[in-house]
Amino acid sequence: MLALGRHSGKPALFGPSADVMLVRLAREARMPMVDYRLATADDASAIGAVHVASWRDTYAGLFPQELLDGLSAESRAAMWAMALDAPACSNGTRVYVAESTGEIVGFGACGGQRDDAMRERGFAGEIGAIYVLRSHQGAGVGRALMSLMARDLLARPLPGASLWVLRENVGARRFYESLGGAITADKEVVEADANFHEIAYGWPDLMHLS
Repeated sequence: MLALGRHSGKPALFGPSADVMLVRLAREARMPMVDYRLATADDASAIGAVHVASWRDTYAGLFPQELLDGLSAESRAAMWAMALDAPACSNGTRVYVAESTGEIVGFGACGGQRDDAMRERGFAGEIGAIYVLRSHQGAGVGRALMSLMARDLLARPLPGASLWVLRENVGARRFYESLGGAITADKEVVEADANFHEIAYGWPDLMHLS
């Protein structure tokens, strides 16, 4: 049976979930084309800027404001430059960037597993970072980056991978769960003299992400 539209009295062909999909498709149609590629050392500055902007957007109200205010795009750029210059020294880290109209709008980093406990659970690969500017969220950029990293790890071959996410980062957790990630562990971490909890999501078979 077709539900009636709220005001028109005409059959409503689309339910709430379809309405959400139409909004999403309309938003994607307005988005400029996004290209994906492996990052180089020349991208370090732009990656550092995206990293800091994403932290400030994502963790506002979750991390102390003084920690967010003190973030430095330059220091993050230096960190990424080091990883990109010598990937073998960073657990084989590879970084993929999403680029729109000549600007980097998101990136993801993957490599060998750094956590012994996660490796023992069968997750030989690790997704160390994934960040997308708020202006480009909801348009499939994060999903595309996750797929690229899954294919990269499978080719090494590292068939399973995990990542850590702040427990209170509900949006990111919902995203990982929509991609089939399952909670595998949790831990307490200290940032700026405050205690936080992180949760690990794992994909035993990255074929489901690729």
